[in-house]
Amino acid sequence: MLLYAALPTAMAIFSVSAHDIDAAGLALDAEVPVAWLVEELAGTELSAAAAGRLSARLSRTGHDVVVRGRVKVDLSVPCARCLEPTAVPIDTEIALFLRPAPGAAHAGAPAAPRSAGNGKAPAKTKKPAKEEDEYEFSTGEADEDTYDGETVVLDPFVREAILLEVPNFPLCSEGCPGIRPAAAEPPEPAPRIDPRLAPLSALRRRLEPAPAAPARPPARTTSKKQKQKKTKE
Repeated sequence: MLLYAALPTAMAIFSVSAHDIDAAGLALDAEVPVAWLVEELAGTELSAAAAGRLSARLSRTGHDVVVRGRVKVDLSVPCARCLEPTAVPIDTEIALFLRPAPGAAHAGAPAAPRSAGNGKAPAKTKKPAKEEDEYEFSTGEADEDTYDGETVVLDPFVREAILLEVPNFPLCSEGCPGIRPAAAEPPEPAPRIDPRLAPLSALRRRLEPAPAAPARPPARTTSKKQKQKKTKE
């Protein structure tokens, strides 16, 4: 049974009692709420405008729990070049092999199937090939971790799976030119003069002093020796 808690998201919302995971396994299909994403992604530049989806299957081998699932969510993050919002679709798998933490209380082992009432053990039935191919995998393919022996909490694993799929250098496009310089402001237009003041403007121009004439360079003088030299030449 999925213990889907109401927000606030300080508490786990993806938790499953180990007692409910029997030999046949337990399927899980739950919404990833926007409020949960906001809480779990706090401190990052990621944002979410729509809920995501978590689908998984949990199975037990003794006290160990195997989780195989997928999480899908659409996020947004500023482009690393132009800082415009950039879509980051997340679609990733979760593969976990959980052992009870040392000293944790263990939930009872999955109950064996009951007999049909005639004293004979029920015949073994083989799982459909599709289900085996989809959910059976070796423990070496999963991330090993622990749980408290009673309740499997998937929230931190879902958060980690999402963050690992976010690119380190997100771009809105490969050809993003980056932040463009602000356009230069056009020059302010000249103030409009009231046509009724035109005679006063003309009178002011007549009364303004005329600009001083530029100073003339001093006349060059020729010495007596220079004149004699030129005469001899």
